[in-house]
Amino acid sequence: MPEPGVALVTGAGSGLGAVIAERLGRAGLTVAVNTRSRTGDAEKVVAAIRAAGGRAFSVAADVTEPAAVKLMFDTIADHGRVRVLVNNASYRPRAAFADITEEDWRKVHAVTLDGAFSCIRNALPTLIPGGRVVNILGRNALDGDPQRVHVSAAKYGLLGLTRALAVSLRSDGVAVNAVSPGIDCEGTDLEHCRDEIAEQVARLTVEPTEVTGTVVRVDCDGAGVVSAITRDY
Repeated sequence: MPEPGVALVTGAGSGLGAVIAERLGRAGLTVAVNTRSRTGDAEKVVAAIRAAGGRAFSVAADVTEPAAVKLMFDTIADHGRVRVLVNNASYRPRAAFADITEEDWRKVHAVTLDGAFSCIRNALPTLIPGGRVVNILGRNALDGDPQRVHVSAAKYGLLGLTRALAVSLRSDGVAVNAVSPGIDCEGTDLEHCRDEIAEQVARLTVEPTEVTGTVVRVDCDGAGVVSAITRDY
């Protein structure tokens, strides 16, 4: 198990990121709740973690801006060493492929892929050895979405980053993993799916695991049944 420290969850002011942050707080990690601009929402997540007996603080930063990411990590350092990084921040607009502009394409990739790269690069000095990185893929990475082609491409890039880094950082004792909701997780039992995904993230970050690249895909059917399939690369 990695030493107790700070878990940074990007895009954690609401939705799945907030659920993951709260779950990691219950696991005993100090949670840095990142948001780009929804500071009020992030403070509510912090309050929920503290109310449950955990430790948390909010930190605002746009992950697409390298200088802002560097400043965020400088701020986090005042609270401890980053031992867990969850790259959850994403931008997921809907548009037909013919309507996607170059600006749209760049913005989606800047948040999902460039933001993850920037956060991993800044976190790496404190992750070695024994740290954990978990990248949140979403259904788009493995199943594709005709209304979110740019998102699918960025998320699949995040999968490639996960697989390559898992091998690259293995000798440094850093585990790099990815968690992806199944195609039906946007159905009627969304909250249950979020809870299950957050549990998978917590398991990957706080339980002893072999340092390998592992993709865990959480599939939810219409009845809310969840199964986890682990694939080692």
